[in-house]
Amino acid sequence: MEKLIKPFADRIRLRSPVESIARGEGYVEVRCKTGEAARFDAVVLAVHSDEALALLSDPSDAERQVLSALPYQENLTVLHTDASLLPRHRKCWAAWNYHVPRESLGRVALTYDMNILQGLDAPVEFCVTLNRPAEIDPGKTIRKLLYSHPVYTPAGRTAQERREEISGVRNTYFCGAYWSYGFHEDGVKSALAVCKHFGKGL
Repeated sequence: MEKLIKPFADRIRLRSPVESIARGEGYVEVRCKTGEAARFDAVVLAVHSDEALALLSDPSDAERQVLSALPYQENLTVLHTDASLLPRHRKCWAAWNYHVPRESLGRVALTYDMNILQGLDAPVEFCVTLNRPAEIDPGKTIRKLLYSHPVYTPAGRTAQERREEISGVRNTYFCGAYWSYGFHEDGVKSALAVCKHFGKGL
């Protein structure tokens, strides 16, 4: 890492959360919560779509329409070893195991079998369950986290098709897994799409 950043290490800002982004004629002004403001040729917003929209002090109509149509939702996520959250029959265990509760939760409920998903050779089954904390044995709970994931709707699918209307316009580029299916590799694909604007690729 040190060799990678050596040519520009003195220009990396740490502990400088961004408060707002404004675009001018040929420049972008980034203002930090520390009060510091700096101008750049361009900006890449590698954050969730709703966070990107909130950072823009002067969003265009297209930016507002597209980014607001790609919302995120909080999901309570629990890492645990309670295999009772997996299907009753072991031969049915999969990397992703969807729950269909009797009453709708208003959000997805599933359990990842991490041993299968990540090829773990472990004495217990490590699981990650979304949005079913009450079903998990507290004694087998390792950690609870709150994540935000993109929510997909027909309007969102239409908004994804409009990426080029906003990314690369006004010296502003948008990068995130929300441009596709929400997986980590989709985030990488969106980064490569931004790189193409600068004539770069793998």
